[in-house]
Amino acid sequence: MAWYPLGHGDKSLIQEPIFTKLAEKYGKSNVQIILRWHIQEGNIVIPGSTNPAHIKSNADIFDFSLTDEEMAKVNKNKRYYIPDDAKEEAYASMEMDFDSQK
Repeated sequence: MAWYPLGHGDKSLIQEPIFTKLAEKYGKSNVQIILRWHIQEGNIVIPGSTNPAHIKSNADIFDFSLTDEEMAKVNKNKRYYIPDDAKEEAYASMEMDFDSQK
């Protein structure tokens, strides 16, 4: 299961050049490319959003597939979230602003 499949919205992950290149090729967003990669890797992805447009977009990833070569380019074995005590404390005390996502 992919917890935080989009790296907590980490722009360095979402804006990786390989995702931009693939998004242009498939007419998708970088986020959709990342989610599709997770699905093809066999992960269960549960991206969170209260924005109906984001939810719909996140689900629109089943009309294309990444090639084996593309999967290999994306699979860098790079971690974007490396837990530490400070991050865990910050997430535990985080106040979510769901109204801003509408």
